[in-house]
Amino acid sequence: MALAPLPPIGAASAGLPATGVADRAPAAGFGEALQRGLGSVSAMEHAADGVAQSLATGGPAQVHDLMVAATKSQVGVDALVAVRNRAIEAYQDVMRLQV
Repeated sequence: MALAPLPPIGAASAGLPATGVADRAPAAGFGEALQRGLGSVSAMEHAADGVAQSLATGGPAQVHDLMVAATKSQVGVDALVAVRNRAIEAYQDVMRLQV
């Protein structure tokens, strides 16, 4: 008595690889994420500087606009410093590992 082969199911029948993972572009690395973070913080600082300059020269900016921009910039810098500190701590932990 011969058994009939089982038909393929799910993603295998859709032409995907056997692992079930479609071809994707490689994920961005830590360095790229850090560069984007630096660029974002830099942009926030430039925006805060622009608001401060506008306020100082009698432009349309208000004091509360300056405070909001400066606070956003400070929060971004604080977050970036926290990421840097954690990366350094992780590096030091790896260096302390005994092989």
